[in-house]
Amino acid sequence: MNNKKKILSMLLVIFFILPITSTIPADYSTTPSSAKQTADWTVMYYLCCDNHISYEGEGIVTNLTMVGSSNNFNLIVLKDGDKDGDSVLYYVEEGNAVSLNDVYSWPDELDMANPNTIKLFIELMMDEYPANHYALIMLSDHGSGWQGVCYDRSVENRGYTVIPMPIFANALKEVTSYSGKKIDIIGFMPCVTGMFEVAYELAPYADYMVASEEHMLEDLDNGPEYTWQYLQSTWNLKNNTGMTPEQFAGSIVDYYKSCDFPLWILYSYMVITKQREYGKIVEVISDILTKAVNKFRNPEFRIVALHTTLSAVNLSKINDVGGKINNLSSLLILHGQNYQIKQAIQLARKNVREYGKFYTKKSSTLIYYINFPIEKLAFDSFVDLYDIIQRINETAENQLVKDACLQLMKEIEDSIILNKAMQNDESHGLSIYFPENNKLYNKYLWGEEIPSPYEDLRFSKDTMWDEFLKGYLKV
Repeated sequence: MNNKKKILSMLLVIFFILPITSTIPADYSTTPSSAKQTADWTVMYYLCCDNHISYEGEGIVTNLTMVGSSNNFNLIVLKDGDKDGDSVLYYVEEGNAVSLNDVYSWPDELDMANPNTIKLFIELMMDEYPANHYALIMLSDHGSGWQGVCYDRSVENRGYTVIPMPIFANALKEVTSYSGKKIDIIGFMPCVTGMFEVAYELAPYADYMVASEEHMLEDLDNGPEYTWQYLQSTWNLKNNTGMTPEQFAGSIVDYYKSCDFPLWILYSYMVITKQREYGKIVEVISDILTKAVNKFRNPEFRIVALHTTLSAVNLSKINDVGGKINNLSSLLILHGQNYQIKQAIQLARKNVREYGKFYTKKSSTLIYYINFPIEKLAFDSFVDLYDIIQRINETAENQLVKDACLQLMKEIEDSIILNKAMQNDESHGLSIYFPENNKLYNKYLWGEEIPSPYEDLRFSKDTMWDEFLKGYLKV
């Protein structure tokens, strides 16, 4: 009997103890661990920097060590730069970024534009650093609006340059299914990601979104004070971990400073090639030429100027906005042959606030555009949602259309927590796709054939907006 008890005791020890010691690395005690303690917040930075902004990723990691983690605040960074073998998963302590690659057998080189990378990263962090609230902050080059996110130039023959938005959303869907929980905040540092289509795609899997309708500037462009103020907002959250997701999302925008940023003749040479080491003579020549060109009467031949923005969006309100867009789209289709309605739409589209002009309409004109960025060559298919609806309302005579516009404008206002833009800038927090002509419909920003067309979006499937666009543009 005693022997049986001894054997049973040994089996229990083996059953409960051995699995733990065999799955934890020998140096685990020297690495940061949440010990499964639930924090108030886990903030995850996903830095997809295997591109020309590799220097930004390195700077963010260094700066975040000034913040560090605490018992109620986990700060995690996954960074990939432009060198081989430089993908690192960090637990950020105050004064130190500790690599977790060996702890979790994380590869030293990652395809950050693979949706599986994002999915596994978020799931692992939710398991190992559980929290009441989660924020995912993403940095990448090639901001593409509804067309996709995350550009990793090291991977060839994947079939897409950025992750198409439906594929990205599906990765988040799997995270939500795995964890049983939405991500509280998704913050996009890439350009022109503050689109209604993006918000609608992600709404089932996140509560709040922070993004810009306009291009986001780098330090080299206009100075660090006009970039996303991630350091201040993260620091503020660490010191106030009782903040709600809505408060944190709003605080990110509150720290942001908008500015006017004119592109220049020779912009590519001055900023991209020489990284501001171009010398005073080139700057003076550029200023003289730019001022001369901007005196042209035809606005199409003037030099492009950007007006930066940032907004926080309550994604729980997005379905209501989508319903009102669907209602207005149906009415515009119904009255599509009415001359006065056509005129109202044309006038609104002509004068609406446009975004994306850091890019060119056609790849064939890129070499000219980067050094001579005139309006005629600029990409302009993203427009402010509120502004275009307001302009249609002001001009349309049909009362049903006017009422639908007013209802939609009210829903947009309710969905925006906070919006930063320059004074008199008609940027209200969310843009929408409205190409200037049918040649630009489903035009891919980064290649010939778009990997995921507009019709693949959940927004297109659920509403009549794409049918309205195709009818109006005669696609």
